Amino acid sequence: MKQFIENNNIEIQNGMITYVDLKTKQKTSKKFQVNLEAIHNKMRKVEYLKEYQQVKHTRYEESEGISMMPFAYVYYYYFAKHLQIPYPNEFVKTYFKMFCYKKQNGKWAFKKEYDITHKNHFEFRYAALKARILRSYNAFNREIELLVKLNERLDDVQIKYNLYDDLFLGIDLALFYKGKQINIAEYAGTPRSRMYKHHKNDIHKYDSNMIDIIAVFHGNDKNVCSYGEVYCYDDNTVARIEKEIKQIGIDKAE
Repeated sequence: MKQFIENNNIEIQNGMITYVDLKTKQKTSKKFQVNLEAIHNKMRKVEYLKEYQQVKHTRYEESEGISMMPFAYVYYYYFAKHLQIPYPNEFVKTYFKMFCYKKQNGKWAFKKEYDITHKNHFEFRYAALKARILRSYNAFNREIELLVKLNERLDDVQIKYNLYDDLFLGIDLALFYKGKQINIAEYAGTPRSRMYKHHKNDIHKYDSNMIDIIAVFHGNDKNVCSYGEVYCYDDNTVARIEKEIKQIGIDKAE
């Protein structure tokens, strides 16, 4: 997988988005012309619950804890191609089309060149993997919405997303301000997400400033707002991020 991402990395920086077209194998760069209002409008049309209800009660143990090609690659590849977020069904179908094939017995398997399960003759049901893919969907939406929002609000801050850094260095977003790199790590305030965050902290050594952002969906600490069925960080959370960035810049100057 690491070699695949190195060869097919996706990056957003300096007003450009760069990716490698899987069909032509050509590196492609184009202007990052993404409007926050357009992102919100599409989010309001997302029917996430309708898609997830179809597989919510599916036993998906067969796809849990299995190494597989990263969902983040598919999400950001779709975004790079279309400069808009995918609908849930587009996200799922794109993943299956890229990496999977249907067997004669009705189950699915990974294409040989993309099989990193380390299991012989591994197969799974469509619904099992679909459930796992969908559980990651809104985290990517929050990530890209925050990127676009910060990009529109912080004229003096350079913002970078790099898929390789995301997957292998644990950096969801990198910001550069007054000669200082500030990294952002995002995760949801759920037991599963917190466990994954602890795992990332164990395997990554962060050399620069790190801002942790935890999405809290309920209670007094709730820090998200909804665009239809998609939850993103609210303005207070974004303002806190801006304040921390500026403070790091002041500390650097001193």
